[in-house]
Amino acid sequence: MNLALTEEQALIQSSALDWLAGNYDFRQREASLHKDGGSSAVWSAFAEMGWLGLPLPEADGGLGLGPMEAGLLAQAFGRHLVVEPWHACIVQAGRLLALAGTPAQRATWMLGVPAGEARLALAHTEPGDRVPWTQRKTRAEQTASGWRIHGEKRQIMAAPGASCWLVTASVAGGTGIFLVDPLASGVYMDAYDTSVGGRAADARFDNVPAQACLVDSEDGEATALLHQVIAEGIVNRGWEATGTMQAALAQTMAYTQQRMQFGQSLSQFQVVQHRLAEMAVHCAEAQAACELAAMRVAIEPASGVSMAGMLKTKLTPAARFVAQEAVQLHGAMGVCEELPVAAMFRALLAFSQQDGDAPSHGSWLGHGLLHSGDFAHSQTLRATPCLMESTA
Repeated sequence: MNLALTEEQALIQSSALDWLAGNYDFRQREASLHKDGGSSAVWSAFAEMGWLGLPLPEADGGLGLGPMEAGLLAQAFGRHLVVEPWHACIVQAGRLLALAGTPAQRATWMLGVPAGEARLALAHTEPGDRVPWTQRKTRAEQTASGWRIHGEKRQIMAAPGASCWLVTASVAGGTGIFLVDPLASGVYMDAYDTSVGGRAADARFDNVPAQACLVDSEDGEATALLHQVIAEGIVNRGWEATGTMQAALAQTMAYTQQRMQFGQSLSQFQVVQHRLAEMAVHCAEAQAACELAAMRVAIEPASGVSMAGMLKTKLTPAARFVAQEAVQLHGAMGVCEELPVAAMFRALLAFSQQDGDAPSHGSWLGHGLLHSGDFAHSQTLRATPCLMESTA
């Protein structure tokens, strides 16, 4: 770790790594693959250890901890390639309902989430999305009988088997967040296995009844909360990817030390040492980027979109480099399903495309900085006069 952890953070990290090492090795993980919600026994264990409530408010039965603590847990999950939908159900859907739900909705759903008795899913991604911040094409209309939703969603993580979906949609004033019963009339779901071992679904909504959580008024509160939660999720995904990168490096170092060639281990060759060193540099930089993003989001939630964009543009090439080098240094064994490295490769490539790719995030971030003029300001220095004058 680059950052000194508090006693509570160190306990979260060590307890997660210890439990996963003893109960979730690569072979035990097979019991969770491609099942709705993963293994029920593992999910119950997560609830008993308080992990399902870690980032949720205390008022909703959670622990009320922040992005750093959630990131450390996600990093442990990434090291062990956990497929249970903790991120989708808790960090995304659970956090969003906790922030945007009405008291009645939270009373109905939230207490069951940290206890492992109810699972939620967030339906936000749509066909053609490049970044998650754009206005939704799915629309919601208020009728005499209540709200109705029309549209399509893609890659709804953990949707199969979820008790309730949170669906984002455009309304007359901006954005709305709605609760939808996945078994309601007019919901057409196409469920499938993901490349990383989980379950997801695409869905179409045809005049589906919905219950409003929060709808934008002039202050745009629903959009702000939605973007905050999505940004927190991208940062959390970054922590998870960093854990997988670190595990891939460790696996590759161990393999090159054991694999013999020309009478010596591969790790003795200088070119292999250089490649391992480059992988280690990428892992260290990714760790530092996650720590910075988590601290900034904890202090200033409104900075989430920019921090998520910066993290995505930094981590995506690093994750791809580590994934590709790990497979290359393993040779043919790198694509063998008997070794974790193949699953790590898929997980890191999936991260590079989830919630938008790096070029799209970089373009969105750049346009925002140009429009606001924030490009002329440093986090550590004052405004740069020459830049300010050149844009006047």
